[in-house]
Amino acid sequence: MKQAVVVCHRGASLQAPENTIASLEGAIALGAEVVEFDVRPSKDGVLYVMHDATVDRTTDGTGRISDMTSDEVDRLDAGSWFDEAFVGERVPRLDVFLDACKGRINTYVEIKEGDPAEIRDMLAARGMLADAWTFSFDQAIRAEARAKVPDLRRMVLYAHVGSVERAVALGAHILEFHEDDLEEDLINEARQAGLITQMFYAGSDRGVFEKAVRCGIEQMNIDQVEIFRTVERDLLTPV
Repeated sequence: MKQAVVVCHRGASLQAPENTIASLEGAIALGAEVVEFDVRPSKDGVLYVMHDATVDRTTDGTGRISDMTSDEVDRLDAGSWFDEAFVGERVPRLDVFLDACKGRINTYVEIKEGDPAEIRDMLAARGMLADAWTFSFDQAIRAEARAKVPDLRRMVLYAHVGSVERAVALGAHILEFHEDDLEEDLINEARQAGLITQMFYAGSDRGVFEKAVRCGIEQMNIDQVEIFRTVERDLLTPV
């Protein structure tokens, strides 16, 4: 049994404001192999790294990002809500964020809104396509990605597809499990079918992490990187 690949959810979001360059740098410092982040466009079509539809929670602004021009988004403070040490942190444009990732950490792009083909081309232009993957909770975006950018690896949720067979039929590369559907038999079935297995877990329960390690999950999409690595080390280190 080998160590799982760590995917830092929204960057090192417990240490720095989520979906910012600061959280990206934190993920790299933690030794994560992949950074997960969210993408949305501004009113004038510039892609930004932003989770919510509105900027209210994670910036000093208000309103929908899709109603704001890129000049307006660029002026937002995306750090002060988290801690005064991050005053002046900006909402990163996707191109800037990818440039900061290149050669340092792999990327998992969750498309909240936006054109999968544009994102694919931005990754390809930087030589990052082979190690990247994407997902969206929007069914139309998932279908568009399958149709328009088959060379951009795609993830599906077990909660959505309901079976390994269906994930394979949809051409998925990665199958993500959650706490309530994590079973060793399913993990083994998925791996035998050629899928990469991943788990998303936003909590800190050591028991959940232990179950993931014992099931042989290959990738962990998490916030609590240090707790997970401690649990993993305890289980994988010979007595």
